[in-house]
Amino acid sequence: MAYQHVEVESQQSSKHPGTPCGDTFLVKRTIYHTTIILADGIGSGIKAHIASQMNTSRMSELLDGGVSLRDAFFSVVGTMSKWRDHTMPFAAFLVMRILNDGMTILLKYEMPQSVLLNRKRAVLIPESPLVVPAGLSSESYLHLHPGEGILLMSDGITQAGMGTIFSRGWSAEGVEGFLSRRGVNDINFSQTARDIIQKAQEHDKSLNGDDKTVLLAHMSVGCVVDVLTGPPTEKTKDAEVAAGFLSAEGAKVVCGATTADIVAKYSGTKVEVEQRPASYSTPPRYFINGIDLVTEGAVTLTQTYNIIEEEGVLFQDKSAAADLAALLQKADFIRFTVGKARNPANADIVYRKQGILPREKIVPLLAQKLERMGKLVTVAFV
Repeated sequence: MAYQHVEVESQQSSKHPGTPCGDTFLVKRTIYHTTIILADGIGSGIKAHIASQMNTSRMSELLDGGVSLRDAFFSVVGTMSKWRDHTMPFAAFLVMRILNDGMTILLKYEMPQSVLLNRKRAVLIPESPLVVPAGLSSESYLHLHPGEGILLMSDGITQAGMGTIFSRGWSAEGVEGFLSRRGVNDINFSQTARDIIQKAQEHDKSLNGDDKTVLLAHMSVGCVVDVLTGPPTEKTKDAEVAAGFLSAEGAKVVCGATTADIVAKYSGTKVEVEQRPASYSTPPRYFINGIDLVTEGAVTLTQTYNIIEEEGVLFQDKSAAADLAALLQKADFIRFTVGKARNPANADIVYRKQGILPREKIVPLLAQKLERMGKLVTVAFV
């Protein structure tokens, strides 16, 4: 099955402009699922921000420690049930996990009802109550398909306009109606998240309202990029590594002359070198039939690391590093396979003086940047 990617559009506004938002959220990705945590701290400002941040951090730590989603949820609920007053760092919260096949579980504690944007309309997600020591808690199970989205929000959205336009606020039903009237065919999820925040602010008019957060998680068929760089430690594994690389789904990138020779030999083709490179700041490209991009190794990877976060300027650069950066920027899931065979050239003092790092060092650093950009990244050494 093709990789399905969950993208999360986020929009927030503080009760008092210029102060921290009392809502915090966290998105955690693995090769198996995407987990979203949203917390709404009691009150507003710094105190609320700290309370919500403590909540998301605690949930994240439990999950990272191997605690199941439900056990982590009930553990935090147990703590929050004892902190239900203004003297304690109380936070309402929810946690949602979407598996790669779209199966979704949503667990909530004192949070507004969520909305599903399916292929036909917007609909409130049914909830089943959960027994907790104090407060209201619920669970929901559903299946998210490509092209569909789930709207998560704090009560600053559902309570917008309370006591003025609406007696009880805009409400989850009001948000559902707003989305249904807009239509959901070919929906722009990023714009929709902005529009919900804007509409809630309009409902509050001159009132400060409350901290507002909108998260719109939507699923699509993801863009996968496989990057192979460096020969494996044992030469006897060349064919095995090349076969695995070529058989995997996704765009194919080879970084390194020796690596290119290995792939070309296995696939029965040959490597050609770019004769008139458009840029002399980066080593020339190579070409292998059936491979999307073939470049030099350490220099190109280091340059890619330096420019990967640049936006809107890469199209002006005609180098192989710019091509690689642009491809990685478009990707949702990037798999690096890094050969650990020693390359004596990387130890040359010339490389050190120019800040060029060997692949086993630069790839993990590049992976960290890509993860901060919201990509799912894996690194395997061979």
